[in-house]
Amino acid sequence: MQKTFVYGASGHGKVVADILLACKDPTFAGFIDDRAELQGTHVLGLLVFGDGCWLEKETGKMRVTVALGVGDNLARQRLAEKCLAWGAELATLVHPSASISPSAQLGAGTVVMAQASVNPNARIGRGAIVNTGAVVEHDVVIGEFAHVAPNATMGGASSLGDCSFLALNATVLQCVRVGSHSIVGAGAVAIQNIPDNVVAFGVPARIRRDLTARANANHESAHR
Repeated sequence: MQKTFVYGASGHGKVVADILLACKDPTFAGFIDDRAELQGTHVLGLLVFGDGCWLEKETGKMRVTVALGVGDNLARQRLAEKCLAWGAELATLVHPSASISPSAQLGAGTVVMAQASVNPNARIGRGAIVNTGAVVEHDVVIGEFAHVAPNATMGGASSLGDCSFLALNATVLQCVRVGSHSIVGAGAVAIQNIPDNVVAFGVPARIRRDLTARANANHESAHR
């Protein structure tokens, strides 16, 4: 016996669930969400069964697969770690309208949304998001729990580091590297490498803010 749940019943979770519905996945049972006010309600006509504690108990009864329905990168990473510790599997989802090259690699828990393109020899890490209409060109490397937003484009052999976010309509030119835990703002064009832990935006993209202090705080919080 196997059941698949989307963990997260807000906006991003709805889009993830829509992939399972489009694929007509017979194991898709409904949602999990930690917010008490959502438990027992219906989203897209499907029940929100309970919270993480409920899900942990279910993993002892049956094979459970979790589709990560949380858009925030760090929150999604923490959620994936919890689900794996409970014994759940991470679902890798591709919308039927997406185009995925046979030579591309998708990590566990990756979600590729409608109309997205992932081209030859691209490598996408665990828990990443390639959102609606995004283009991931040949030989691109996307790190774990990174997010390529709707209509964003990554040129050939470019890269996006772990937990980084390429926002709406942003572009990374070919062979350009964006570091880990960084944000490239909406509509920006990255024409040269962008380091770790920064916010960059504009055309061309320029560094506007340092996120090192926030990254250190998140690291300390995760290890308490």
